[in-house]
Amino acid sequence: MPPPPPARSGSSSRPSGRGSGPRSLADDLRGRDDAALVALLRSRPDLAAPVPADTGNLAVRASTRHSVQRAVDARSRPELDVLAAVVVLAARGAGATRTPDVAAACGLPQTRTRDVLGRQRELGLLWGTTVEHHPVGVLADALGPHPAGLGPSLADLLDSSPPVRARAEALGRLMEVPSAEGVTGTTARLAEPAALDALLADAPEGTRGLLERLDADGPLGQVSRARRDVDVAREVGDVAPLDWLLARALLVPVGDSRVVLPREVGLALREGRVHARPVALAPPPVPTRAVPAARRDGLASGAAAEAVRLVDRLGRVWGARPAPVLRAGGLGVRELGRVAAELEVDAPTAALVVELAAATGLVAQDGEADPAWAPTPRYDDWADGSTGERWAALASAWLQVPRLPSLVGDRDDRGSAVAALSDALVRPQAPVVRALLLDAVAEVPDGEGAGPDDLAARLAWRRPRWAPARDARLLATLLEEASWLGLLASGSLAGAARALVGDAGGVAVPDEEEDGARRRAAAAAVLDAALPAPVSEVLLQADLTAVAPGPLERDVEVELELAADVESRGGATVYRFDGGTVRRALDAGRTADDVLAFLGRVSPTPVPQPLEYLVRDVARRHGRVRVGSAGAYLRSDDEAALAELLAERRTAGLGLRRLAPTVLVATADPSEVLRVVRSLGLAPAAESADGSLVLDRPVVRRTPPRRPPRPSPGQTPPGVEVAASLVAALRAGDEAVASAPPPPAGAPLVPPADPAVSLSELRRAATDRRPLWVGYVDTAGGPSRVHALPLGVEGGRISVRDLTSGAERTLSVHRVTGTAPG
Repeated sequence: MPPPPPARSGSSSRPSGRGSGPRSLADDLRGRDDAALVALLRSRPDLAAPVPADTGNLAVRASTRHSVQRAVDARSRPELDVLAAVVVLAARGAGATRTPDVAAACGLPQTRTRDVLGRQRELGLLWGTTVEHHPVGVLADALGPHPAGLGPSLADLLDSSPPVRARAEALGRLMEVPSAEGVTGTTARLAEPAALDALLADAPEGTRGLLERLDADGPLGQVSRARRDVDVAREVGDVAPLDWLLARALLVPVGDSRVVLPREVGLALREGRVHARPVALAPPPVPTRAVPAARRDGLASGAAAEAVRLVDRLGRVWGARPAPVLRAGGLGVRELGRVAAELEVDAPTAALVVELAAATGLVAQDGEADPAWAPTPRYDDWADGSTGERWAALASAWLQVPRLPSLVGDRDDRGSAVAALSDALVRPQAPVVRALLLDAVAEVPDGEGAGPDDLAARLAWRRPRWAPARDARLLATLLEEASWLGLLASGSLAGAARALVGDAGGVAVPDEEEDGARRRAAAAAVLDAALPAPVSEVLLQADLTAVAPGPLERDVEVELELAADVESRGGATVYRFDGGTVRRALDAGRTADDVLAFLGRVSPTPVPQPLEYLVRDVARRHGRVRVGSAGAYLRSDDEAALAELLAERRTAGLGLRRLAPTVLVATADPSEVLRVVRSLGLAPAAESADGSLVLDRPVVRRTPPRRPPRPSPGQTPPGVEVAASLVAALRAGDEAVASAPPPPAGAPLVPPADPAVSLSELRRAATDRRPLWVGYVDTAGGPSRVHALPLGVEGGRISVRDLTSGAERTLSVHRVTGTAPG
């Protein structure tokens, strides 16, 4: 595999540094080196699909509401708090927000604040320099209407009603703000703690407490008659605290029954800090309990081996009898019940088994006219591996598959039960939730375990805005699945799981095939070392049982289960032989000598005489009665056996009638005759039309080759080499833009701008009927410009009149890169 191209430094029209930093996000991205752009594309994978044409186009995409919202929702509690402080400070002042101001607003050391701000700049949520920071235009909207629990600025509330403006003007006179400064001066003074203290010194008793309660609970409060008439000149003793605050615009009505605390008042109450409490950079502590590593790994390895066995058993069951596909897709409830019965598990576990097998690519639809679920050729390769290798493949698939098996049986929007293997189980964010969950577990010190509630609290701290991270049922279900699969035991990450996912959930889903193969191999080695070595011998006993003292080699297990039923599982597995199980082996084409030879090979002692007698007796009677199709007929050289069948009450429903001393005919079909006669203790055999024996050899079904499901592009980060090739394409696009012919005479260059700024400028130009130069990305992905008169902006489309051709055109908002005066 060729190495990624060497990193290059991108050119920037202006060097980074205070006072001479980038002028926009596009300028910032253009000035980053290749390694930084690779990190951006891997941190925000939605930016890489489809591939942007150049860094200007990348900046446009990174500034869209959807992409920014997605990035914000993936931020941790301290990152959100720091971003909220930047947005609040940027709204208060002009220009960039400096690191010391953000640190003071958050109550954090400057070094730690610089680290958090640097990470947000790497993600493209901020741009600027290492000292000065600008939020992207839609960041404030993505954070919500009340960043840090602060309400809107008083200046933004003045248009709610004329009385509010009058009260704000009266407040300015009370605070002796020069009239020339207007509301701007009033709001600036109001944010000073000393100014608010001076106002509240003359307030009715309980006024500060009312403000503090409202600030603690959020800026909105519920009151009756919020739009009441109040008089600022009334004596304090005659005024209730609420009326006093409304009269001075320290509370502003925003409805008939709601009031809001202006942002400046909240900042003054917090003594100038954006957050009421210092930002916590560390997650909440997780109470733990001691979990000995040996006990943990023993439990986990046992669960892992059982999960492998169940998936293997499913492959053999569906290989012999594929399960039909529902017309709407998926696996029917009845077929899922059959799987549960075959595997001897409950329905939810059966659903998890079939989903895990499908996620690993071991089962799929066979593509026939009447489609069925059957094993794929991949299943045979998987079955040849060791238990550890098979488990590593299953665990990797569980981490990466964008589906939630726990939804099987739930009701959809139409009230129908959600079927296993159906599209209704697709949840693109499922791999991210699993990775985050294992990340929280991985942070628990080795040798200790944490409870589900404590892990959920830590996950909520990591993703406080992300709904899946706050879904208690989902997290509990995923923890149960991880424990069932052997990744966890007693709230601690097992040794094999640590080898598979690493020490941090950020790498829980390997993004490079080579890295993933290395991790799977390491995890397989750890699990194989933890499990007892497979045995190839069983202890045959005179009571017609066989005891496997440990996990059997797969070939031995498959052959033994053909001639015996599992009676109990545990540290040792007990198998029981009887007439029915021996007949099953004979029906599959084995002879008595084959069965006894196999038992002799796997037993260190001679085959017990009772077991040998059983096998030979069943073989002697096997096929003495033959069943063919007439309806059906039975023939046997043993006339007494046929006479007994005629006299038996339980055969009355077969409609038996003697045609000859050695031949009976039946009205029932052959399969029913075989079932009833076998239930009577005989060992009939089916025969073909020419009289030859028909053996019930299993027909092994396989689908054509299938690829296992994987998360869609934009959900998982591109690999390092893929991201490096994308960056090379961006650089080529920048060079194409730089080498493009100059614009026509009089046509200015249109610099890339924040999409929100461009959209606002287009709306104003449409209102003012003012022409603009509009830069946009054409259908070929290249930069272009048009001299146009904006006519309207609606539904993501911009209607313009091309002033060069006179034709009306429609541009997509997401393709606009900037505007220039026209």
